[in-house]
Amino acid sequence: MSLSLLLLFLTPIVVEGRVRQLRSALAYGSEHARVLLNDLEASFASELVVRNRRLEFPETPAASSPGQLDSDEAGLSAAVRDISPDAVAHFNALSSLLRDWSAAHHEGADSTTQGLKIIAAAEGLDSVLTTVSDARRDQVRGLERINLISAAVLAPVALIAMLIVTWSGRRVLRFARLADQERAEVIRAANARASLLRGVTHDVKNPLGAAAGYAQLLEDGVVGPLSGSQIDMLQRIRRLVNTSVQTVTDLLELARADGELHIDYTATDLARVVTEAVEDHRGMARERGVTIDVTAPIAQVVTDPSRVRQVLANLLSNAIKYTPSGGSVWVSIIERNDANAPATGVVGVEVRDTGRGIPREMRSRIFEEFFRVRTDEQSENGNGLGLAISRRIARLLGGDVTFADGDGRGSVFTLWLAASRGGVTAHRGNGR
Repeated sequence: MSLSLLLLFLTPIVVEGRVRQLRSALAYGSEHARVLLNDLEASFASELVVRNRRLEFPETPAASSPGQLDSDEAGLSAAVRDISPDAVAHFNALSSLLRDWSAAHHEGADSTTQGLKIIAAAEGLDSVLTTVSDARRDQVRGLERINLISAAVLAPVALIAMLIVTWSGRRVLRFARLADQERAEVIRAANARASLLRGVTHDVKNPLGAAAGYAQLLEDGVVGPLSGSQIDMLQRIRRLVNTSVQTVTDLLELARADGELHIDYTATDLARVVTEAVEDHRGMARERGVTIDVTAPIAQVVTDPSRVRQVLANLLSNAIKYTPSGGSVWVSIIERNDANAPATGVVGVEVRDTGRGIPREMRSRIFEEFFRVRTDEQSENGNGLGLAISRRIARLLGGDVTFADGDGRGSVFTLWLAASRGGVTAHRGNGR
């Protein structure tokens, strides 16, 4: 639309400017030269008549303005100069004939024949000037037609463009209103989610926890002895209730990790945090027949140690859970020279196992909520929230959690830490 409006506005201006130029060239160029040529022809005719009469009657007086012919010739010369090369050539021929005629006049010779040549040359020049004038008039008429045609074409185009813009603007406004409505719906949904999760804390988690406590009391024989099958059923009930409580807890943590999670930055001995996390899971590893080793060089960082423990607990429990008996888990602190290190990572805590690994087609989804890698041999409890929570917490700490294939055997998860909000303080030392 902008182009059509611009053309509609500029075309008449450009055309009118060109028309003025051509009309000026007509008025002060070829047409002016024709007027001067007519004056020269009239002056020459007067001179010719006077000359012929003086040849017959010597007492005939001379022309009243003997210099008029020269003046007309000089004016015509100036006018013809800017018209065309052809006009200049014809004028030069006419001027040469006039000089010859003037010389014959001074010698007293009969110059009638020469006069006829001059008249013919003047007619030739007039023909050239007429052709130039006609061509310029044709150009003026062509430009005026262009002006009319452009107005006839561009005006509907501009109108159509304006209609399209108006229609598009209305659609944009409608989409904007829909977007505002969807945004409001998202906000309402988020608020509803927050309210639901707060309600879950009180209305679901607490009663489930109480139910697990009563099941434990029954199992302990507080109300009387139970048979073996009854104890087995109570243990199953308690495990299911505990799984449900853990799912609710993870949901709350996931919601808090979306931005409400409190981060308490402090100078942290990362090696100590890693070692303690490993020791906390050594009993679980022993129960499942998995060996666990740690390499933790001194590493001082500025981070939230409780959140680091939370992420490491998830990574360690997953590694132990999905490593078969006789397998191994290694935990080590590494520098940021790993190809998988994110741009924000400075120090990493790597958890490597010898489990079955993660199928290649599932690796892009392992950090999704509620996604679990299942195999026929695995029936572990879980809700698929641990890795999603861990990654969100790591990113709130300024780092990330990444996955890498364990060279064809097992998996490697790394917690990367960027250490602090204002900068990173990381010191390495001897292993412990």
